[in-house]
Amino acid sequence: MASKAATVIAAVCENKDIHVVMAERPEIFGAHGDVFEFIHDYYMKHKAVPEREFVSQQFPDADLPATVKGATAFHLEGLKREYVEARFEKTMLGASRDTETPVAEKIERLLSRLAELQQYQATARDVNLKDIDAATDYFEKKRQQAELNGGTPGISMGFDTIDSAYTTGMAGGHAITMMGYSGKGKSMLAALIGVNAWIQGKKVMVISLEMEPEEYAARAYAMMAHGRFSIRKLENGDVDPDDFRTWANKSLLESPDFIVVSNEGSSDVTPNTIQAKIDEHRPDLVILDYLQLMSDNAHTGDMTKRMLNLSRQIKLMAVRNAIPIISITAVTDEDNDKRDAPPMVSQVAWSKGIEYDSNLIIAVHRHGDTNIVEVVCRKNRHGDMFSMFFLVDFDAGLWEEKFDL
Repeated sequence: MASKAATVIAAVCENKDIHVVMAERPEIFGAHGDVFEFIHDYYMKHKAVPEREFVSQQFPDADLPATVKGATAFHLEGLKREYVEARFEKTMLGASRDTETPVAEKIERLLSRLAELQQYQATARDVNLKDIDAATDYFEKKRQQAELNGGTPGISMGFDTIDSAYTTGMAGGHAITMMGYSGKGKSMLAALIGVNAWIQGKKVMVISLEMEPEEYAARAYAMMAHGRFSIRKLENGDVDPDDFRTWANKSLLESPDFIVVSNEGSSDVTPNTIQAKIDEHRPDLVILDYLQLMSDNAHTGDMTKRMLNLSRQIKLMAVRNAIPIISITAVTDEDNDKRDAPPMVSQVAWSKGIEYDSNLIIAVHRHGDTNIVEVVCRKNRHGDMFSMFFLVDFDAGLWEEKFDL
């Protein structure tokens, strides 16, 4: 009986649909990898698929079946499934036999290797603009999503100025970047956007590498309670337990989960780590606080390359999971270290890739020691540019929207 790899190659030769396998990697063909590369190179040079008999003459040991029934894509799916299952079994067996590597490091390696297998399940998707039925179904789905979300297909940020310009809302696959100097309000604004999504009935997950989960929770509780509690007092434990419990029982128990994840000083947090948490919690929105404290999947040492990889991996993760992801990023100084205005996109620390991968980029800037925070849109693929101000009570977590001052 011919192997699955031999069957796929014979199917390509018979069906002449080499486009089905053009993007595949030779390793999934195992011992037939050189045969696959021959067919690939032959097509690229001659723009024709060689006959099965000709391929067999070039590779007498390939043992290609004389005839193949069924679509090439069907046989390719079986081959990829066999390859992934074999790699999965080998990975798990290797991890179980490894008794010397620290557990945290072993888990990180395991997540990285398992995430690599996802590429073999990825496929390109074609849309024919003449397929009117498919287009109509798509628009109807978007209309229904907009009805459920109060007028937008995605999740509203909860601010009139932003939502009127960012017309899609935070939709599946969107990579959203919030940039700013340290201590200027970007993390707090992102937390408030998360709370606003939670109020809309969405499940939120925050990856907090700058704050302990309990500290982040204190900030979120104050925002959820609309000023009923002081952030500083919550952080210090200065709260009436009965009052907090009364509010929490009324406001939290029937609401969606709000998950805060921290690495607690252990191994690096990578997109693979985040994907595992997404698989565990199935959030509607993810907030990453912040990028420069993360690592890419390859643990690249060079920061420029790391941030380039990280930006692309986060964008692909948003698309693959069909959820929006907000990434908070630091910026570098320009113009002799002046920090008296919202930063420009060119100041995004270490990588222009963040600019290219983002659907929306927002610069957040607190003016001096005042309670005035300026928010400026630096990129918007889904609407108009915007700018606005907030009057902020930083202790109560209250942000009052102002179009101008």
